[in-house]
Amino acid sequence: MKIRMQSNSIRYRLKEPELNEFKNNGIIKESIQLGSNTGTSLHFILQKSDTEQITVQSENNTTIIQVPGDMAGEWTDTPSVGFDAVIQLGNGRKLKVLVEKDFECLEAGKEENIGAYPNPNKNC
Repeated sequence: MKIRMQSNSIRYRLKEPELNEFKNNGIIKESIQLGSNTGTSLHFILQKSDTEQITVQSENNTTIIQVPGDMAGEWTDTPSVGFDAVIQLGNGRKLKVLVEKDFECLEAGKEENIGAYPNPNKNC
């Protein structure tokens, strides 16, 4: 799973094997170790939930995006590229969330594209 954060927005991009894991297990996780201690890791989770809307939780170096089950099912079972939400944080601030399928990079090597969805802009 690729994670991108910029200007109070977060984006998760899943390759096909990751999307299948999410579909089958209802959860997918990614972690990055930033130092030698276990407390220096950051964890990112995408999880199906029984919520009615997309929610984000962040606690103990873990960010969880929870997705309503029907929305997750529509995304995993159709050609739909992804879904997004704007979460109001209060005081006029908001968090933009985007979750999408990861397509092949047209200028990347084969190794980086393993498991990525075929890019619709690729000329065959």
